Amino acid sequence: MARDPSKTEKPTPKKIRDAREEGQVARSMEVSSAVILMASLLFFYFGGQWFMRTSKLMLQNIFQNYMLIELGKEGFYRIVLFSLQQFLLLLGPLLVALAVVAVLANVLQVGFLFSAKPLMPKFSKINMIKGFGRIFSLRSLVDLFKSLFKISVLGYASFTVYRAHFAEFFGLLNQPVVDIMQFLALVSFQLLWRCGLVLIGLAIFDYLYQRWEWTQDLKMTKDEVKDEFKQMEGDPQLKARIRSLQMAAARQRMMHEVPRADVVITNPIHLAVALLYDKKKSLAPVVVAKGAGVIAENIKKVARQHQVPVVENKPLARLMFKLVKVNEMIPADIYQSVAEVLAYVYRLKGKKL
Repeated sequence: MARDPSKTEKPTPKKIRDAREEGQVARSMEVSSAVILMASLLFFYFGGQWFMRTSKLMLQNIFQNYMLIELGKEGFYRIVLFSLQQFLLLLGPLLVALAVVAVLANVLQVGFLFSAKPLMPKFSKINMIKGFGRIFSLRSLVDLFKSLFKISVLGYASFTVYRAHFAEFFGLLNQPVVDIMQFLALVSFQLLWRCGLVLIGLAIFDYLYQRWEWTQDLKMTKDEVKDEFKQMEGDPQLKARIRSLQMAAARQRMMHEVPRADVVITNPIHLAVALLYDKKKSLAPVVVAKGAGVIAENIKKVARQHQVPVVENKPLARLMFKLVKVNEMIPADIYQSVAEVLAYVYRLKGKKL
């Protein structure tokens, strides 16, 4: 089904969050299949000897002990129950490991996500026109290509392995059961290893395609982006978040100005005001930074790191903190008090006011 050509904008974070809540994520089943197959191969590669020994003992136990039981109703149940127990003991570790691997494969693709919404029935999906559109969509063509590719490549891999061991199959007729099992295990491992490599390549391609298609499906029109932004502007939490980010950015810019200051006037504990007097740029000293509490401590810390004098003057610090905003000149009625502080600082530095 053709996509709306007006949807040219990348999905916003809110659009992506909403899609995740709906269970709409970029996920490839090929990744899970490839990972599970490779995990199985690793299990048999490192635990193959244990698996063969356990299988041999299990079969010996079944044939030696339970084939002598009279095959009545009770005997039949005993044989079936014992066989199931043995198979669970044999395959239990593998099944548990594969279940964990399957979960991890999904977590690596989409993160920790649980949504029941995809399980809820949607009558809007019962639409014959849209159904035909999905049948003849790009996704259907890609799925068809993947299926044909898998059948072709896996068939060729099977043929090459079979051809390489063709003569050996006829030699199995007079071999012990254990040797036959070992030979079949070797051939199966070679076949599955080749198939696993093919599936890994296919999984990478499929995941990238699913990711691209997911992004395309979530694309928005310019009007949708504008409408979403307007809706979010009215969100109190978003406004608070924006204000918090703006204040953090302002504090960061303010801290960058402290090293340029001529003096930092303090309360001394609770308040700090940094002043800069540049005769060429302003008629009076300018407050380049101010803060209370932790911010005041940071201002004093930065000032000391850059050899900016820190002077204690409680009344002047409180007055400037209350009356003067950052990047504003001090009012005329405190010129005299500020001039005295600057004169003291300049004497220490050997400068003239």
